[in-house]
Amino acid sequence: MKQMKNKILLIVLIVLTITPNLMKAQTKFIEDSWSGLKEVAKEQNKLIFVDLYFTGCAPCAKMDKEVFPNAEVSNYLNKHFVSFKSDILKEDIGKKLSLKYGVTGFPTFLFLNADGKIIDISAGGHSVDEFLVLISSVTKNASKEKYKKFSATLDIDYPEFYRDAYMKNKRNISFETMDNYLKEQKNLGLEIPFVVMTGLRTGGKYADYILNNAKQLANDYSRMQVRNSLQTIIFKKAKSLGVLGDLDAFDRVMIKAKPVFTEKEWTKSKNVFRENFNKYKK
Repeated sequence: MKQMKNKILLIVLIVLTITPNLMKAQTKFIEDSWSGLKEVAKEQNKLIFVDLYFTGCAPCAKMDKEVFPNAEVSNYLNKHFVSFKSDILKEDIGKKLSLKYGVTGFPTFLFLNADGKIIDISAGGHSVDEFLVLISSVTKNASKEKYKKFSATLDIDYPEFYRDAYMKNKRNISFETMDNYLKEQKNLGLEIPFVVMTGLRTGGKYADYILNNAKQLANDYSRMQVRNSLQTIIFKKAKSLGVLGDLDAFDRVMIKAKPVFTEKEWTKSKNVFRENFNKYKK
């Protein structure tokens, strides 16, 4: 009987020890307005982490289940960031942030300082280790004041077709409409032309612009946004050049795109690109 009581006491002690740690192992996402969120970040001298998601998104759910509750991840985020979530289908702020940064895949993660300057943008599911590397890199870049070229405000005069694509989900936009806007822009490397081209996958000569300037655009705005655009561009090039049987031209496309991909991404993707070329080759 005494042994049984000792075992029960031991179990209780273990539970009491583990439970607080489990409770701590959760990323704290706050609910506030965008301006309120920035004020909290300023008051606490922290960076801002935004998780853009939608209900039914499998990678989003996996991050919620496996990554954000992880003790290392949650402790790091809670220490260095004010964290915020927004459903891009149901909440205006989620739509506005997607509009601002030309978001195309989910989940998308935004990392900003308290003034709204973008430090980095990432997207897709991450493992715990991958996410830890990412957030560590973000804090290092913030300490060096290494920011992207996006402006810090959400109040920008976007072309109506682009705003409607994100705010009203009117994404059936003709190339002619986008071309009429973009051909009037003196510098396609500026913020608004960049998000129009990448956010709406404009194609045509603008796909060639992204391909030819991929490395610079990735450095200026977002490697992830440019990489995602390049994937679409390469698949289209695989078809058009495959039909022509022009392997040399397709290899030149691959050479231009490769620097924007990580080694792991490129190892995984290059064979898929090549298979698509071969599929259309006569």
